[in-house]
Amino acid sequence: MEHGDVGIEAIADAFSHEQKVLVTAHVKPDGDALGSVIAVHLALEQLGTDSVMYFAGHDPIAPEYLFLSALDQALRGDPPSDLNERTVIALDAGNADRIGIDDVAEKAGRIINIDHHVDNSRFGQLNLVMPDASSTAEIVYQILKKTSASITGAIGEALYTGILVDSGRFQYSSTTPMTLRVAADLIDIGVDHTRIFHNVYENMPLGKAKLLCRMLSALVIRCDGKMAAAVLDEAAFKAAGATTSLTDGLVDNLRAIEGVVVGALIYARTGETDDPDQPHFRVSLRSSDEKVNVQRIAKLKGGGGHVQAAGFSANEAPADLIEFVAQEVGKALD
Repeated sequence: MEHGDVGIEAIADAFSHEQKVLVTAHVKPDGDALGSVIAVHLALEQLGTDSVMYFAGHDPIAPEYLFLSALDQALRGDPPSDLNERTVIALDAGNADRIGIDDVAEKAGRIINIDHHVDNSRFGQLNLVMPDASSTAEIVYQILKKTSASITGAIGEALYTGILVDSGRFQYSSTTPMTLRVAADLIDIGVDHTRIFHNVYENMPLGKAKLLCRMLSALVIRCDGKMAAAVLDEAAFKAAGATTSLTDGLVDNLRAIEGVVVGALIYARTGETDDPDQPHFRVSLRSSDEKVNVQRIAKLKGGGGHVQAAGFSANEAPADLIEFVAQEVGKALD
């Protein structure tokens, strides 16, 4: 089958006819990736499909998402030996490399690619890419409504979590009337939105709180107060007794500073890889001003993401990375 873009109904039809699948997302999955994978996996099981939920790598899941039902069913590490017999349903992954399975296009039976990243490479045989959606979870909800699967409590919880996180708590410009309608529908079926918010945003591990303190103590203000940046090096992680799994969402605290429209967190990829040739630092970018497209900035360094939330990896010195981002932010604001 040739690679091509399809609509929601075509994906729903494919879901209804798949026999064996592997449902996955990008490495180091965030709330949207986790919620989307869980929802699709549980829905396909309802439809009688042999479904495996899989996340590449061994990095721990961010603790704020461990409350999600069915997460313990996920396979980690190596993919199943019968991958060539399975359709890979890739969720929230901008390109095939982001899945973390070497040569996945050659090893999988076929690939169904569902995403909302504007720079998605259309690496599947079936591609549903909706850049205007707040989240992949919002797209998954629309797909599942076209199937005979029921939106159970566990599925609704997973979808709401994905939408909540990737819409920036419903504050990003990608939050549309459709986003709020989907969230309302999920609450209507009984999703406990206050419980989800508490688990994700009000249940911070001590190690993350210590990282937050170190991040703010390393604060650098640039672009006439419009950009806030900070560096967390290996020593900071060691002192906090924390790993990179606890960095999710920290950059939002930089952007929340009065007058700041762009936050940039540069952190050491401690424990993520043993390969000395791999980039040593990760840069997370957040913007609250649509004039500053952080996806464009990240793409200049081989990264990607969204207009208001993006990132990239690099081997450059943190001071040089801050200077690079500051220059690009300055250009955008001018």
